[in-house]
Amino acid sequence: MSELPSVRLTGDSTERGRTHGEAFPEAIRQNVSTYMERFEHNGVPEAEVRDQAAEFLSRMENWNPAYAAELRGVAAGSRVDETDIAALNARYEVLYAAYSKQNAGTDGCTSFALLPETTADDHTYVGQNWDWIPAIADTLITTEVYPDNGPNHLGVTEAGIVGAKMGVNEHGIGLAVNGLVTPDDGESPFRKPFHVRCREVLSAERYDKALKPLVATPHACSANFVVGHGDGEAIDIEAAPDQIGYLHPTDGVLTHSNHFRNSEFRSRMERQLPDSLYRARRLRRLLKKPDEVTTEDISAALGDHFGRPASICRHVDEDVHPHERTQTDVSVVADLTERSLRIARGPPCETSYRTYRLD
Repeated sequence: MSELPSVRLTGDSTERGRTHGEAFPEAIRQNVSTYMERFEHNGVPEAEVRDQAAEFLSRMENWNPAYAAELRGVAAGSRVDETDIAALNARYEVLYAAYSKQNAGTDGCTSFALLPETTADDHTYVGQNWDWIPAIADTLITTEVYPDNGPNHLGVTEAGIVGAKMGVNEHGIGLAVNGLVTPDDGESPFRKPFHVRCREVLSAERYDKALKPLVATPHACSANFVVGHGDGEAIDIEAAPDQIGYLHPTDGVLTHSNHFRNSEFRSRMERQLPDSLYRARRLRRLLKKPDEVTTEDISAALGDHFGRPASICRHVDEDVHPHERTQTDVSVVADLTERSLRIARGPPCETSYRTYRLD
């Protein structure tokens, strides 16, 4: 599979959004179509999606006006209705509320953080395999963001979505994510969206300000965030709609998959994939080596096939409904010391990593 396309975004919010939209109009339209089908499959008809999206867009003007302006710029540049672009940017909230109502599991992702005491080059890393709808692999992009105000950052996102799910900024702040689901998801749907919070993490100049978007206000849906810093710190934040839990690295290693690990959440009736129970533990064992961990060790661990197809390196399970099939769409390793991303498009066993750096 080919490398991810990259776009350089400069100027104010509207200009950056317009450049994004002009660069990927077909991929954005494909994403709108893919998600409308997925929403329908999960019980959310198109008219309801658009009503929700319009409400989210209106509220984004208050939550983060710069994000809303960039979203509108994407719509103008791609010539796609801004309500459809808003639906992409709030798609996490739409889908995960539906998952909760259906007693369904979430997508499978496996993330990690490594502190300098464990790595051969004394660098800090965060990263993950991001597992999701196979068709989305064709519409993933790398954004190089050089704003008029705020830190420069690199990120991986879906065409049409302003906030990157995985990335690193010029101050060494890095982000990886995992899906989590509980029955409380969607009870209060109109709260600051997941993707807006991700953008705010990567727009932070200090570590405390990177954590604030994740802990300061209630969430609409559950999610997990691994936030690291190039100076040798990492924290895992498990967020349910009205509760936050924290995990820290043990012996310099932290891993996570798609179920709650903090003891405060263990009594919750969470929804989880069975394979989540072994993926994070296995990744930890693969990364906790007797010698210092190299970048080659990280790549090998992310390509692990124990339990295939439901493995760390996930492959399509042909036995499940086509709308429920997932795979590793992208593998990302963020070097927070170097401020760079190593990215493999598709399952990492099938492709090589390419390095992206900030100027």
